[in-house]
Amino acid sequence: MNIGCFSKKIKMSKKLISILFGLLALNLSSSSTVCLYIDSNYSAINDCYSQHIELKSTNFNRPNPIFQLFRFKQKRNKRITAAALAFPFPFGIVALHRIYLGCQPHVPVVYIGSFGGVFGVLPFIDFVFLLSDKDIEKYNNKPGVFMWAD
Repeated sequence: MNIGCFSKKIKMSKKLISILFGLLALNLSSSSTVCLYIDSNYSAINDCYSQHIELKSTNFNRPNPIFQLFRFKQKRNKRITAAALAFPFPFGIVALHRIYLGCQPHVPVVYIGSFGGVFGVLPFIDFVFLLSDKDIEKYNNKPGVFMWAD
């Protein structure tokens, strides 16, 4: 039996169990306070007993742990997709990564008119910036041709 495959199945089952615990916590009645949080190892943590009074007053202000998990994965996937579209050949030369991140209509025209941003140099620089930065939110809806320049 392949041990690597078995460990992947265990990790996936841990994730599934922690998500089910989170859903169970959402479906409980409002009279009982159960707070489950998912940590970085995808395990559910119950910390209501140590901070019972504080959590009752701020329970609605805390973000849902399941939504936090999905937002993290969505940001990571958006970064990977934008970087793949920024690779000069075939997508970067027509500025698909800039369209994906949001830009002014003249930006793709400039990329195409300059033969892929000066023969693929601009898309390659964009590709490097998208891979090196952990937060690509600052590149969303940039109006200029150079997305990394302020």
